[in-house]
Amino acid sequence: MITSPSLMTSSEALPDRPFESIVRTDARRLYWLALSILDDGGEAEDAVQETFLRAWKSWESVSQIDRPEAWLTRVCVNYCLNRRRLVRSRRWTPLDTAESTAASPGWGTDSASIDMDRAYRRLSGKQRAAITLNYDYGYSVEECAVFMGCRPGTVRTHLKRGLATLRKELKDD
Repeated sequence: MITSPSLMTSSEALPDRPFESIVRTDARRLYWLALSILDDGGEAEDAVQETFLRAWKSWESVSQIDRPEAWLTRVCVNYCLNRRRLVRSRRWTPLDTAESTAASPGWGTDSASIDMDRAYRRLSGKQRAAITLNYDYGYSVEECAVFMGCRPGTVRTHLKRGLATLRKELKDD
């Protein structure tokens, strides 16, 4: 049975990096990252929960990492990409083509935001991950490659193709 770190006695708690502080500081960021890749609020919540569950199970080693937020980001991105792959392989309704009447959370409801939302839904999961990590969170291509588990050249390809798709979709005719 997994217990919350807050239920542990003080002698059992890890002294350097309390699990609760990592959860508090990174939950919102991971949720928005997952939402940008999965385009589904419930799935994004599941991704964050799974990320923190994996962190809790590996807390002894994760707490010793210099930047645990980088580890959490990689776990979350990988979970999201695998989840998208699973949904497609089982021929469920793809997450990114689910019809909605409003723009994604955090975006406005004006026509430009709705157009951006529509264009963003056309991107693959890896293109979304690369664009979100690079442009929204400011990670370098090399850092994105680590998070996505691929080479920097692959990230550049995802960025280039994703941006080309966005430009094509947003082009005024």
